[in-house]
Amino acid sequence: MHIFMGRFAKNPLTLTILSLLRRRPMTGIEIIEEIEAMTLGFWKPSPGAVYPTLKLLEKNGLVRHEEKGWQKVYYLTDKGRLELEKMCMPGQPETLEDVLSIIEGYVEYLKESGLALKVSAESREKLKKIVEELAKLSSSAQ
Repeated sequence: MHIFMGRFAKNPLTLTILSLLRRRPMTGIEIIEEIEAMTLGFWKPSPGAVYPTLKLLEKNGLVRHEEKGWQKVYYLTDKGRLELEKMCMPGQPETLEDVLSIIEGYVEYLKESGLALKVSAESREKLKKIVEELAKLSSSAQ
């Protein structure tokens, strides 16, 4: 288990705050309001929970803030973004078969979700580059 995952896994507020800040910078009150809105009012964390969590995240370098007038606007740092990715992934794939299984899973997801039908020109180019890189890897492994 990753060091921060172990410390923060018991606090869903941490994961929620990092996820929200990945979308856009927010003030503490915006974080509270966004959590309340996305849970349809079932969860409205108190300022007594949100602000100490933000302070701890900032102490650990996962978020930073800027003063805008009398408000603090919080931003996810690069370290916070990496940490969030680690927290959301159950573990890094250990073998090539693990990687291939993950890729196959995403391909199935794209097909079933209908997202593959909505591919922009930019995304199509990214897909082509990925396929080309995978083809190079495949041919060099022989």
